[in-house]
This record gives sequence, structure tokens and C-alpha cells, in this order.
Amino acid sequence: MLHKKIIFFFSLLVVSNFGASQNQKNIPEGYFKNPLDIELKLSGTFGELRSNHFHSGLDIKTNQRTGLKVYATASGYVSRIKIERYGYGKAIYITHPNGYTSVYAHLDKLSPRIEEYLKKRQYDNETYEIQLFPTDLELRVDQGEVVAFSGNSGGSGGPHLHFEIRDSAARPINNDDGY
Repeated sequence: MLHKKIIFFFSLLVVSNFGASQNQKNIPEGYFKNPLDIELKLSGTFGELRSNHFHSGLDIKTNQRTGLKVYATASGYVSRIKIERYGYGKAIYITHPNGYTSVYAHLDKLSPRIEEYLKKRQYDNETYEIQLFPTDLELRVDQGEVVAFSGNSGGSGGPHLHFEIRDSAARPINNDDGY
């Protein structure tokens, strides 16, 4: 378990030093936990050049499998659910009390409670593609709680978890001071 934590935080350290600006906040050490319960291996890093953008997070390999449990990296509430055929596919955003937001994308499905919330609104609006903004009282989550299952939705090239930490201005974080 310690090995997984070291790899996770080393990965954040390495990718967070890419192109850092002087005015960005530091990600609090030890606040965020691993979103998966497997050895973390990256298939994509922060700032990588893509065909039409720079990559804004970490792509974590899921050993070519979908359906792995995705855990809330810290306590907070689901502040956004976005479902689209392309892009992030099925994604959730969790806002944390410290002002940061964690993003989990290319998901297969959400936890039963979050999936129920989503499905009701999809049926009410008669649409699959939807963007929802639950209040801070609707979908609270605890650190380590299963919030979703890894997948291959949207513009994904294979099963993996896209993971980001964003600041309060919704910018992907790039920690320039390390851990």
C-alpha cells in the first residue's frame, strides 16, 4: 500500500512540475488519496501535447479492464456530472472543502446512488447527454468511498481513468514546489 502511495504522489510531483506558473497554489501534501486500488501506472501525463490541446490531467492505466472501483480521493460533494458521447464521456467532479476539485473521467458507470440521481434527470430531460450541477447537500461523498467504476467512455482510446485536481477557478493544477 505504501508503494502505491509513493508512486501516486511521485506521479503528481513529476507531472505537476511541467510548465508551472509562479501564482499557482500547491496541492496539499497527504490530502488526496489514490483514486484506484491498483498499482498506479500512467499512460498519459499532465501537459502532454495532444492533437488539439494540452492534456490536463493524469491517465491512469487500468490493465485494459473496465469496471475497477474508483474512490473519492478526498471527502466533499459531487458538484458536476457530465455525460457526453465524446470528450470525457461519463465524468464526475468532486468539490472538496479546501477549494480543490477532483475530476474522474471516461467512466463506465457511477456508484448506484450517483447513477440513480443521473438517470432520473436524464429521463426527466429525455436526453442521454447532460450536464448537472448538484448542490453541496445532494451528493456528499467521503474519502475512500466508491464513486464510480473505470471505463472507456467518450473520446478514450482504451480503458483507463482520467484524473485531475483543479483549483477553485477550475484550472488544472500544476504544483511547482513539489511535495
